[in-house]
Amino acid sequence: MSTPPPTTPPTPPPTPRRADASMTLLTEILERPLDPGYAAAADRREAAGLPRATTTRTPLLVVSAALVGFLLVTSAFVLRPSGTTASRDKAQLIAQIQSRQAHGDAQTLAVGTLRAQIKGYQDAALGTQQSSLTDELARLGLLTGDVAAAGPGLTLTIDDAPSVKANAGTDPRGAGGAGGAGGTSGTESGRVTSLDLQILCNGLWQAGAEAISINGQRLTARSAIRFAGQAILVDYRPLTTPYVVTAIGDRQDLAARFAEGVAGSYLTALRSNYGISESVATSARVEVPRSAVLDVTSAHPGADGIPSTATAGPTPPTTPTTPPTSEATP
Repeated sequence: MSTPPPTTPPTPPPTPRRADASMTLLTEILERPLDPGYAAAADRREAAGLPRATTTRTPLLVVSAALVGFLLVTSAFVLRPSGTTASRDKAQLIAQIQSRQAHGDAQTLAVGTLRAQIKGYQDAALGTQQSSLTDELARLGLLTGDVAAAGPGLTLTIDDAPSVKANAGTDPRGAGGAGGAGGTSGTESGRVTSLDLQILCNGLWQAGAEAISINGQRLTARSAIRFAGQAILVDYRPLTTPYVVTAIGDRQDLAARFAEGVAGSYLTALRSNYGISESVATSARVEVPRSAVLDVTSAHPGADGIPSTATAGPTPPTTPTTPPTSEATP
């Protein structure tokens, strides 16, 4: 009897290769995130009846986190850069200007009250005198700007060009026109300068104006129209646009003579060449206030009652805006 040949056991199918076999390190981190040493320590804590891990809400940890946060916020405030020196200086100057202007306004009101009292005393003292003396005092008060004036006249309104008003940083026309001293009006900007107002006011005086004010500031023989930065000053009082020039005089003759003169041509050139807006309107009654600056420091009565001028020192420069000797209506 023959022995059957041995049979070969079937070959088991090959074990499929894991898809993440090439990522052994990542697989180990995902399957065993806890280090064996930490795992053993956790087992010992669990065997002792303690939680496997300490909580993150322990009082010491909360206090430490709050302290660190407070230190970070404090450091941020301390190390935060403060304003630049220029901005601080500008803020201080603005505060000083506002304070000085408020003080000046208060002093002006006080001076007005005292002048009203003086006028009352003068009226009482001159009540028994001849009327001619009272009339002469009133006439001199009008000429010097010591009293307000009203009567027929015109109003000249002048303003910066629209392009300049849209761009507040534009410089005034030319270096000579900025200050209005020793230069021409310039050829670049449409901003009204102090020189422009000087020429226009002098033209009104020449045309027969008897009293003039700019934005409520009365012009006298000692008034000054100056430029400071981008502001126009009249007797050191800053003005804002638009500039309203009020002049008392024969409204028809005053307007015609002004338009025919050099100042009228200058005003037309400002409108045509620089786009400066202007308008002239006549009225049966306009008003100009009294001057707020009438201090006399160098003049005193002469020996015969004729005013004379002392020679103690030079007087400050003023704009040549001497009014004519005609009389306005009080």
